Amino acid sequence: MISNKFIQRLVKACQVVVLTGNGIKAESVKSGNLFNEEKLSFKEQRDKSPEKFWQKVAESRRQYAQLQPNLGHFALVDLENRFEDFMLITTSFDGLHRRAGNKNLIELKGNVFQNRCHQCGAIFEADEKQKIPVCPECGSTDILPNVLQTNESPEESKLKQAQRVSAEAEVFVTAGFNDTNEDINALPFIAKANGAYLLELNPEKTTFSSAMNEMIAGNPAKFLTAIALLLEKI
Repeated sequence: MISNKFIQRLVKACQVVVLTGNGIKAESVKSGNLFNEEKLSFKEQRDKSPEKFWQKVAESRRQYAQLQPNLGHFALVDLENRFEDFMLITTSFDGLHRRAGNKNLIELKGNVFQNRCHQCGAIFEADEKQKIPVCPECGSTDILPNVLQTNESPEESKLKQAQRVSAEAEVFVTAGFNDTNEDINALPFIAKANGAYLLELNPEKTTFSSAMNEMIAGNPAKFLTAIALLLEKI
């Protein structure tokens, strides 16, 4: 259950931060839409057979495009529209938050529908008409989908922005989030150290659950929807 204490803190807050992970899209994924996400970002596969690699990427993107934002995604849009200073940080790279309508968004692990040039650093929207992408800025073909590999750290400017807004948050919510990256996992602790009220929404406890002011076990999308509906009544 969502506590009155949390709702009271939320209603009074100006600066609200929500951190989401792949758990937020559970209701968006149906059988047949699951695939190996890692194959999107292997440089070795691209160098071995560029056309075959980009064909696999195109197929994966088509499967991602079939996913639809769920009520949890739309609840986050409602929260963004309500609060004066709202930021959504996500480790999901599926693009569903953008498609739902969130604009104040930090995609720490990129976006599957974008490409990244490893020559000049440019990030640009994917054009599936190109069999092998070419960077529009420098003309390089040293391109990969804009998706972080397991051993990669988030872009420094994005991470610093996430750290700054976390430090300024009055209320900090994690929803469907459980990551292995130390820098990203530190964000709730940064918020707590600066006085934020922390709520975790997850199917089960995580390694940082004990640091939260509240932890609600269950479907994070449903609880985000419940929070948005409660706020409409106030």
